[in-house]
Amino acid sequence: MTFIEFLRKTFGPDGIFSSGQEGHAFLIGVSEVVCPWKPRWNMPEDYVANGNPLYEYHYYMFGRAVGILAWLTIGCVIKVVLF
Repeated sequence: MTFIEFLRKTFGPDGIFSSGQEGHAFLIGVSEVVCPWKPRWNMPEDYVANGNPLYEYHYYMFGRAVGILAWLTIGCVIKVVLF
């Protein structure tokens, strides 16, 4: 298997992030860690989305882990630049 085939199978239509809900759950997880304060506006109670992205909980938790790695990377870059 070539690297291109691996990427196609992993990130293609049958791989990870193959639906909008998976990508949205990941983005919510990253956003909650990188920007930890409460949202400025709450969701309206009658709001209906195209499915609940948090049903893809494993993508949400993976996004949170990537957010932590982003903060660690930012901290290391700041330390290298300032010291």
